[in-house]
Amino acid sequence: METQERADEDSGRPHVHEIHFSVDGERYETSERQLSANEIIRRFAQKDPATHYLVQIEGNHRISYQGKGDEPIRMHEGMRFQVISTGPTPVSTSAW
Repeated sequence: METQERADEDSGRPHVHEIHFSVDGERYETSERQLSANEIIRRFAQKDPATHYLVQIEGNHRISYQGKGDEPIRMHEGMRFQVISTGPTPVSTSAW
């Protein structure tokens, strides 16, 4: 790793470290150190932040970003997120 970092420094290119994380069970990666909840919802889950919010899952603990969509989230390897809809839950109208 040190040799690769030195090669990147010698070439003038910054060393890019990819961070792997998941949204709704799908794996993604980014080189960005911070993303907002709304960016994660838009770019990775491809949903509308006006009708969805983000929850970070850490074991049994949940961190809600509802109402905090523009706050920066420091990205770390292995983070897990779930996107939650704020809209009404569809109900089947089929007759028996």
